[in-house]
Amino acid sequence: MKKWKTILALALSAAMSLSLLAGCGGGAASGNVSGGGAAGSETGRVYWLNFKPELDETAQDLAKAYTDKTGVPVQVITAASGTYQQTLTAEMDKNAPPTLFVIGNTAGVADWGDYAMDLTGTAIANELNTDAYNLYDDAGKLVSIGYCYECYGIIVNPDLVQQAGHSMDEIKDFASLKAVVEDIHTNAATLGFDAFTSCDMDDSSSWRFTGHMANLEYFYEQKDDPWTECPATITGAYMDNFKNLYDLCINNSLTAPTDLATGGHDAAQEFKDGKAAFTVQGS
Repeated sequence: MKKWKTILALALSAAMSLSLLAGCGGGAASGNVSGGGAAGSETGRVYWLNFKPELDETAQDLAKAYTDKTGVPVQVITAASGTYQQTLTAEMDKNAPPTLFVIGNTAGVADWGDYAMDLTGTAIANELNTDAYNLYDDAGKLVSIGYCYECYGIIVNPDLVQQAGHSMDEIKDFASLKAVVEDIHTNAATLGFDAFTSCDMDDSSSWRFTGHMANLEYFYEQKDDPWTECPATITGAYMDNFKNLYDLCINNSLTAPTDLATGGHDAAQEFKDGKAAFTVQGS
């Protein structure tokens, strides 16, 4: 089995994004249910509008296990990548709207806070050991609880790094990462694999760079001068770091920079197939 690691402390370091769950308010029709008990001991229904396509298979398995245990029917619908808000808007207009949905930021609170039940004092809220990732509306209602902690970074196949004559211990900062990456790319034809997976800029892939990687710049700007919400403009203090890292990725990947705009490459599959030692991702 290949051993993959995620580098979280290079020049890019690590940043965080949160997706959060809100329960639908509105009385009995919302079908809010509790877990536990023998099969058939609970009533209601659960409709989870899932935000993450990569979670779908696991979510479907969880839904079945919950139904088997409680008798409560659980439906999981997964919105296509990049379409969650449109899907949520359409589903909320139906007679049986989602009972679990994602409110992931302050803008989401403004849009959907009125549809969410107050989670204060609920069993899940009482399980939390920090309030840092929860979202509240202007009235102080707890509308969203963190359920997913994401880290941005570079996933690495250390076996391939070793096959290229290097060691993970060599990579301690951006300069040492750059040296290893450029050496692998230079010798890609001989090695049979390249440094980075394809870094396409079509909708299926660009979020890794325009979202995840770009967020690192924002993270460090707000660390210098804490924000309560993202400002209309940024100083760009760390933009060179972003450019240098992105340049490293696109100039040392399986696909030439001139072919990135049209997309069509499956970076995840390329990495799984051992065609590249590094891939930019979030977890």
